Amino acid sequence: MRQIIFMLSVFIAISANAANLEVTVNDAWGKATAPGQDNGTVQFSIVSSKEAKLISISSPVAGKVEIHSMVHEDGMMKMRPVEFIALPAEKLVDLRKAGNHVMLLNLKQSLKSGDTIPLVLTIEFPDKHKITVETKAAIKSQSMSQDMHDMKGM
Repeated sequence: MRQIIFMLSVFIAISANAANLEVTVNDAWGKATAPGQDNGTVQFSIVSSKEAKLISISSPVAGKVEIHSMVHEDGMMKMRPVEFIALPAEKLVDLRKAGNHVMLLNLKQSLKSGDTIPLVLTIEFPDKHKITVETKAAIKSQSMSQDMHDMKGM
Protein backbone atom coordinates (compact mmCIF):
# COMPACT_ATOMS: atom_id res chain seq x y z
CA MET A 1 0.00 0.00 0.00
CA ARG A 2 2.84 2.37 0.86
CA GLN A 3 4.44 1.75 -2.51
CA ILE A 4 1.21 2.58 -4.34
CA ILE A 5 0.81 5.84 -2.42
CA PHE A 6 4.46 6.71 -3.04
CA MET A 7 4.16 5.95 -6.77
CA LEU A 8 0.99 8.06 -7.01
CA SER A 9 2.65 11.03 -5.30
CA VAL A 10 5.67 10.76 -7.63
CA PHE A 11 3.35 10.62 -10.66
CA ILE A 12 1.42 13.68 -9.45
CA ALA A 13 4.66 15.62 -8.82
CA ILE A 14 6.01 14.74 -12.26
CA SER A 15 2.70 15.71 -13.90
CA ALA A 16 2.66 19.08 -12.10
CA ASN A 17 6.24 19.80 -13.15
CA ALA A 18 5.51 18.79 -16.76
CA ALA A 19 2.61 21.26 -16.88
CA ASN A 20 4.93 24.09 -15.84
CA LEU A 21 7.46 23.10 -18.49
CA GLU A 22 4.91 23.89 -21.21
CA VAL A 23 5.80 27.60 -20.97
CA THR A 24 9.22 29.23 -20.67
CA VAL A 25 9.83 32.87 -19.76
CA ASN A 26 13.21 34.43 -20.60
CA ASP A 27 14.99 37.75 -20.11
CA ALA A 28 12.42 39.28 -17.76
CA TRP A 29 13.52 42.77 -16.75
CA GLY A 30 12.07 46.09 -15.71
CA LYS A 31 13.20 49.67 -15.48
CA ALA A 32 14.11 51.28 -12.17
CA THR A 33 11.64 53.93 -11.09
CA ALA A 34 12.22 57.38 -9.67
CA PRO A 35 11.20 57.99 -6.04
CA GLY A 36 7.45 58.60 -5.89
CA GLN A 37 6.81 57.13 -9.35
CA ASP A 38 3.81 54.83 -8.96
CA ASN A 39 3.96 52.91 -12.27
CA GLY A 40 6.64 50.74 -13.82
CA THR A 41 7.19 48.48 -16.82
CA VAL A 42 8.44 44.94 -17.36
CA GLN A 43 9.36 43.13 -20.55
CA PHE A 44 10.23 39.51 -21.34
CA SER A 45 10.06 36.86 -24.00
CA ILE A 46 7.88 33.78 -23.69
CA VAL A 47 7.55 30.45 -25.50
CA SER A 48 4.74 27.92 -25.13
CA SER A 49 5.12 24.35 -26.35
CA LYS A 50 1.40 24.39 -27.22
CA GLU A 51 -0.93 27.08 -28.54
CA ALA A 52 -1.99 29.24 -25.59
CA LYS A 53 -2.76 32.75 -24.36
CA LEU A 54 -1.10 34.86 -21.70
CA ILE A 55 -4.24 36.09 -19.93
CA SER A 56 -2.98 37.77 -16.77
CA ILE A 57 0.03 38.71 -14.69
CA SER A 58 0.31 39.57 -11.02
CA SER A 59 3.08 40.77 -8.74
CA PRO A 60 3.11 41.56 -5.03
CA VAL A 61 4.96 44.84 -5.76
CA ALA A 62 1.99 46.33 -7.65
CA GLY A 63 -1.65 46.96 -6.87
CA LYS A 64 -2.53 45.96 -10.44
CA VAL A 65 -0.68 44.53 -13.44
CA GLU A 66 -1.86 45.05 -17.02
CA ILE A 67 -0.66 43.79 -20.38
CA HIS A 68 -0.44 46.73 -22.80
CA SER A 69 -0.08 47.10 -26.53
CA MET A 70 1.35 50.10 -28.34
CA VAL A 71 -0.63 51.29 -31.37
CA HIS A 72 0.05 54.08 -33.82
CA GLU A 73 -3.11 56.18 -34.06
CA ASP A 74 -3.64 59.66 -35.50
CA GLY A 75 0.11 60.21 -35.78
CA MET A 76 0.73 59.30 -32.12
CA MET A 77 1.78 56.19 -30.25
CA LYS A 78 -0.89 55.17 -27.74
CA MET A 79 -0.87 52.56 -25.04
CA ARG A 80 -3.90 50.29 -24.62
CA PRO A 81 -4.58 47.41 -22.24
CA VAL A 82 -5.23 44.07 -23.96
CA GLU A 83 -7.16 41.05 -22.69
CA PHE A 84 -4.46 38.56 -23.67
CA ILE A 85 -1.40 37.91 -25.79
CA ALA A 86 -1.55 34.97 -28.19
CA LEU A 87 1.21 32.39 -27.75
CA PRO A 88 1.52 30.33 -30.94
CA ALA A 89 2.96 26.85 -30.35
CA GLU A 90 6.77 26.74 -30.31
CA LYS A 91 7.10 30.44 -31.33
CA LEU A 92 9.09 33.00 -29.35
CA VAL A 93 6.93 35.98 -28.40
CA ASP A 94 9.11 38.94 -27.44
CA LEU A 95 6.80 41.46 -25.79
CA ARG A 96 8.95 44.46 -26.71
CA LYS A 97 9.34 43.50 -30.38
CA ALA A 98 5.61 42.78 -30.64
CA GLY A 99 4.83 46.29 -29.33
CA ASN A 100 3.65 44.96 -25.99
CA HIS A 101 4.80 45.40 -22.43
CA VAL A 102 3.62 44.83 -18.88
CA MET A 103 2.53 47.80 -16.75
CA LEU A 104 2.96 47.61 -12.99
CA LEU A 105 0.36 50.02 -11.63
CA ASN A 106 0.08 51.46 -8.12
CA LEU A 107 3.56 50.32 -7.10
CA LYS A 108 3.89 49.49 -3.41
CA GLN A 109 7.62 50.28 -3.50
CA SER A 110 10.14 51.91 -5.81
CA LEU A 111 11.83 49.59 -8.28
CA LYS A 112 15.56 49.88 -7.63
CA SER A 113 18.40 48.82 -9.90
CA GLY A 114 19.72 45.45 -8.75
CA ASP A 115 16.40 44.29 -7.27
CA THR A 116 14.40 41.38 -8.60
CA ILE A 117 10.62 41.29 -8.49
CA PRO A 118 8.38 38.23 -8.65
CA LEU A 119 5.81 37.83 -11.43
CA VAL A 120 3.09 35.20 -11.74
CA LEU A 121 1.81 34.65 -15.28
CA THR A 122 -1.48 32.88 -15.97
CA ILE A 123 -1.56 30.94 -19.22
CA GLU A 124 -4.75 29.52 -20.74
CA PHE A 125 -4.80 26.69 -23.29
CA PRO A 126 -7.50 26.08 -25.92
CA ASP A 127 -9.13 23.39 -23.75
CA LYS A 128 -9.54 26.16 -21.09
CA HIS A 129 -7.12 24.62 -18.60
CA LYS A 130 -4.83 27.17 -17.00
CA ILE A 131 -1.39 27.06 -15.48
CA THR A 132 0.62 29.63 -13.60
CA VAL A 133 4.27 30.29 -14.31
CA GLU A 134 6.41 32.06 -11.74
CA THR A 135 9.39 34.12 -12.80
CA LYS A 136 11.48 37.03 -11.57
CA ALA A 137 12.30 40.24 -13.37
CA ALA A 138 15.68 41.91 -12.84
CA ILE A 139 15.38 45.65 -12.29
CA LYS A 140 17.91 47.68 -14.27
CA SER A 141 18.85 51.34 -14.15
CA GLN A 142 17.30 53.63 -16.76
CA SER A 143 20.62 53.93 -18.61
CA MET A 144 21.31 50.18 -18.47
CA SER A 145 17.84 49.34 -19.77
CA GLN A 146 18.37 51.79 -22.65
CA ASP A 147 21.70 50.11 -23.42
CA MET A 148 19.93 46.71 -23.44
CA HIS A 149 17.30 48.10 -25.81
CA ASP A 150 19.96 49.45 -28.16
CA MET A 151 21.93 46.16 -28.11
CA LYS A 152 18.90 44.04 -29.12
CA GLY A 153 19.15 45.33 -32.68
CA MET A 154 22.79 44.23 -33.08
